[in-house]
Amino acid sequence: MSEKTEISIWFFCGILMLAYGLVLIVTGITELHNPPHTMLAELQPTLWWGVLLTIFGGFYTVQFRPGKA
Repeated sequence: MSEKTEISIWFFCGILMLAYGLVLIVTGITELHNPPHTMLAELQPTLWWGVLLTIFGGFYTVQFRPGKA
């Protein structure tokens, strides 16, 4: 008989954060050449939030992956 396992909601949150982080990193890299006309644009907040979301998303995806005992 096969054993049913539940998938943690944090795994899906990790995948979502990872996807958004990667999109923000790509957007932040494109903004390096053509920065928006906003205050503090030189700090590259889009790129830094993308890096942060990618790190957290990768952590949650690995930590809560299905089949992990």
